[in-house]
Amino acid sequence: MNFEEERSNYWIIWTVNLDKKKSRSEGRKIPKRYAVPNVKFKELIEACKALGLEFYAEEKKYPKSWWEEGGRVRVKKTGKKLDLMIEIAKKIAEMRR
Repeated sequence: MNFEEERSNYWIIWTVNLDKKKSRSEGRKIPKRYAVPNVKFKELIEACKALGLEFYAEEKKYPKSWWEEGGRVRVKKTGKKLDLMIEIAKKIAEMRR
């Protein structure tokens, strides 16, 4: 898959984007009230599966914090990215209970 195809058809969501312990400048993209502390890559994958999303998982390092463990998923675009990230974070929180 080339870069243009990836940008036009998929949202990229990093574990950092959903992490409650990260600030906005460190990469969190959703409000803290929806975010989940210490999101693991495995949890992100399981949440995407549970929500029935079409996605690809990639074990990559977030550029701003390359020394930390994490990863990203490329999710087929449907609706707004912020809404999707909130939905995934809620699913992770639900799975932890």
